[in-house]
Amino acid sequence: MTTPLRAFGPLDQTRTGWQAAATALGRPAVALAAEGPDAMPVTMSNHSHRENWFELLTRPLWGLAAAAEAVPDDLWDALAATLSRALDPGDDWYAGDFGDGDQRCVEAAAVGWALATVPEKLWEPLEPKAKDHTVAWLSQAYRTGVVDNNWHYFPVFAGHGLDAVGADRDPAVAEAHLDRIGEFHLGGGAFKDGPQGRVDYYNPFAFHTYALLHYRIGGDDRFVGPAADFARSFRSWFAADGAAVPYGRSMGYRFAQGSLWGALAAADVEAVPWAEAAGFSRRLLEWWWDKPILTPDHRLTVGYGYPNDALVEQYLTAGSPWWAAKVFTGLLAPADHPFWTTEAAVPGPVTEADPAAASVHVRDAGGNVTRLNGQSWRAKMRGGRDTYARLAYSSLAGFSHAVDGPGLEAAAPDGALVLSEDGVHWRGREDADSCAIDWSGRLTTVWRPWEDVTVTSVLEAFEDGWHTRTHVIETGRRLRTGEGGWCVPRDGSETAVADDRAAAVSRGIRSEALDDGGNRRAGLVWPMPGTHLYWPATVLPVLTGELGPGRHVYRARFFAGRE
Repeated sequence: MTTPLRAFGPLDQTRTGWQAAATALGRPAVALAAEGPDAMPVTMSNHSHRENWFELLTRPLWGLAAAAEAVPDDLWDALAATLSRALDPGDDWYAGDFGDGDQRCVEAAAVGWALATVPEKLWEPLEPKAKDHTVAWLSQAYRTGVVDNNWHYFPVFAGHGLDAVGADRDPAVAEAHLDRIGEFHLGGGAFKDGPQGRVDYYNPFAFHTYALLHYRIGGDDRFVGPAADFARSFRSWFAADGAAVPYGRSMGYRFAQGSLWGALAAADVEAVPWAEAAGFSRRLLEWWWDKPILTPDHRLTVGYGYPNDALVEQYLTAGSPWWAAKVFTGLLAPADHPFWTTEAAVPGPVTEADPAAASVHVRDAGGNVTRLNGQSWRAKMRGGRDTYARLAYSSLAGFSHAVDGPGLEAAAPDGALVLSEDGVHWRGREDADSCAIDWSGRLTTVWRPWEDVTVTSVLEAFEDGWHTRTHVIETGRRLRTGEGGWCVPRDGSETAVADDRAAAVSRGIRSEALDDGGNRRAGLVWPMPGTHLYWPATVLPVLTGELGPGRHVYRARFFAGRE
């Protein structure tokens, strides 16, 4: 594997530099897609191979369309030629017709977006027959049924593409989708991602990014206010070093996490000072720039901090990671826009409660973010318990996914309390009976791992890098318990253990777990390799104990910070 830094050189934090970055990251995907579906790598997915190939072809458009003026003609020629074949029902490369909830609808939004943004690159070069095919296929996308969540935006963007090329459409179709999107608004700028959805990164990199681009294209500002409201609280999700605190599904889209900042610039909506928006955007891409996320031929991989198919959901494929190209939408803002000309502001400590997201974000004095979490799991999603239901998440130390296998090494309980009857099979938090956040940022969540076991967890984080967890456990059965602090990389780690305290240091990151109740043992576990988002192998300070039937109280403090 290689990094963008090694593949493309240092990131130039100017508009011209970002145009070059968008082109460099998009070109390998387009080059492979232009070889046809048979060249597409096979990756685990619940979609067809043809749909997966179409992702590889279209998702880079989110960045390339924004960087259009700097994208070489040969790249546009390859895109236009391949796209015309993909939309021709008589061609072997045809992407396919639509069914309700069809994955192709997702990519139709990218096609519509690109036609609305750069018709001179993808529409005007087409032969008349190819134009007819494009209109027919996009018209299908416009009328198709969608998954009842953020997908309601996809026909809207297909409609923008139809408008751009002068095709007819029924405006009532898009209006119905936009009305449904409005029904997901929880207030304060937060949207639930469908009737059973969560508040996660689909707010910034879907709902609000689409709302702002929709406004730029068509002037409809109905969701601009919520996007601006969300942006003001979204600042607390980012560490001073650029990292976004990882949480929720689709972490495999990586730096799409920062697309909202660029979308604000594209729409010229100053929800936060431009110096702040620019800072969060620039530092995020810089943070990713030296991570081993590329293949040797410079394609984005499936995974997070390194290639790992096991850490992503069942719908991600070898083409999926190019949703990350949304981070480049800020390139639609001109070179003299403050988003590009201002000096980036550096964020300070903050505590931000977000009741709609059942979370509290605390950026400490070291610039690292701890997310205290009260949302429930997503049973439908692969790994949904770990991505949604851990008690705490960290921008500095990431989090792990549990795997099948015995012991805490498989449970990998960083940021979590897990319980077991036999010491082999472990249960953590999944659903929550309730979640409450008080005025100080203290979060309380109640959960039941068994019918006769109730856990009330009280979480609080501080600006010194520590956070506390207090658990009141009422159990009708004997249990073993394990609670993890934060992982650090295993390679080169140094560790120390006392009766009530365990610590590990590696690559300048220190993790510590301290039992405040005197009723648990401190120790270390080495989670199964490949379970962590950031590092392939880790070491984790833990606290372990045993409980008989009755009521018990655990108190502990956990630290993650730079040495």
